Amino acid sequence: MGSGRKSASEALDIERKRAASLLEATFALAEATRLLRSAFDQRMRAIGLTGATWRLITYLSREDGQTQASLARQLEITAVALGEAVDRLEKSGHIERRADPSDRRKWRVYLTPQSQRLLPDMFAKGEELQSEAFRDLSDGDVARFYAIIARVRGRLHEMRIETPEDEPG
Repeated sequence: MGSGRKSASEALDIERKRAASLLEATFALAEATRLLRSAFDQRMRAIGLTGATWRLITYLSREDGQTQASLARQLEITAVALGEAVDRLEKSGHIERRADPSDRRKWRVYLTPQSQRLLPDMFAKGEELQSEAFRDLSDGDVARFYAIIARVRGRLHEMRIETPEDEPG
């Protein structure tokens, strides 16, 4: 084709290759996320925390005093599963529930000093894992990687993707 225009067949082939690449990238991202979470779970078990408990403590370290409903949404678990995790962590002395002063039907969840003391070790283990997992990437690679992930995450937020907890019923 001397005119420089692509045939319909070539355009379709390009679309198929892009779709296949996007599918592979999506699977790779999901697998990398799963592997990172498993590796971190393994490191947290060494200090007595499970996957569900370290994530709950981490979310509270970012914003202490959240409601159980808010935590369940962020952790993408049911209210029942969150309640069970909160029960375990409360029993072990890591968190405490307090009634919401503005709405007695709600409970707010707070870290205890015991959990506060764990945070430096948790964060150090996280930094160690990140350094190991991303050691072959330059600072520029990491910046580009983050920019791409942030754009995809932003787009998914714009699409208002619902989780089972968000759905009415």
